Amino acid sequence: MFEKEIGAGIGKNVDRILRGRSDWRGKTVVDLACGDGRTTYVLRNLGADVRPYDILPERCKLEDGAQYADIMEGLPIESDSVDVVILQEVIEHLPNHLSALQEICRILKPGGELFLTTPNRSSLASKLAYLFFESEILRGTPPSAMESVWGESGDKRYYGHLFLMGAQQLRTLSMLAGFSSMEVHRTEKSTSSQWLMLPLYPALLGISYRAYRRAVRKSKSHAYASEKMAQLKLNVVGRVLTNKFLIASLRK
Repeated sequence: MFEKEIGAGIGKNVDRILRGRSDWRGKTVVDLACGDGRTTYVLRNLGADVRPYDILPERCKLEDGAQYADIMEGLPIESDSVDVVILQEVIEHLPNHLSALQEICRILKPGGELFLTTPNRSSLASKLAYLFFESEILRGTPPSAMESVWGESGDKRYYGHLFLMGAQQLRTLSMLAGFSSMEVHRTEKSTSSQWLMLPLYPALLGISYRAYRRAVRKSKSHAYASEKMAQLKLNVVGRVLTNKFLIASLRK
C-alpha cells in the first residue's frame, strides 16, 4: 500500500528518514494534513501510535480514516500530550506561521518533536530565483492573486505556495513559538544548486562572515554571539544550500 506514492519525490526522502530511526515504537504521533494517509501507514508499521488529521479527511485512504482539524482554528488535542507531530508541505500555505508553530508546540510534550517539510527556500537555486524574479524556482514566475487561492469553503480560503520561508526564518519563528533547537535533515540534492556552489559559495561565505563579525561587535553578550554563530552556520552549511527539500526536526 502506498508504494508508488512513497517511492517518488519528497515522499522518498521522508520515508528514508523516518525508517532510518529506531525510536518510533510506543510514540504518540499526530499526522497533521495527513492527505491520503501514507505517512500514518508507514509510522504505524514502525510501531508508533498515530492519529491522522486533515482539513479534508475524506481524502484519507486508511481503513479507519482521519479526523477533521484545521491548525489555524486550533487543534482538538490536549496540551503536552504528543511525542511527535508530522507536518508535511503545509506551512508554506499558512498565512500565520508563528500561530501554527505555537499551536503545535502547545500539544507537544516537553522534549517533543515537530517533523516538518517545506520547499527549500534556502537552496542556492531558490535564492537566485528570488533575486531574479522573486519566484520559487528559476524557471517560474512569482505567485499571483489569480493562481494563489487553491480552494475555498464558505468564508475560508486555502492558499498555494504564497508563504514560503527559508531555514533562518523557520528557526527564528520556531524559537519564538517555544521550540529549543532545529536539525536540518539531508535530502536528495538540487542539481542546479550544486552547480551554483562553485561560482557563488565563496561570495556567500565571505558576505555571511562579514555580517556575523559586524553583528557580534555590537554586543558583548556571549548568548548573542552564540546565536549569531548559529545563524552563520545555518547560512553557509552545504546541506541547506543544496538540499532539494527542507526537512527539519524542531525540538520543544
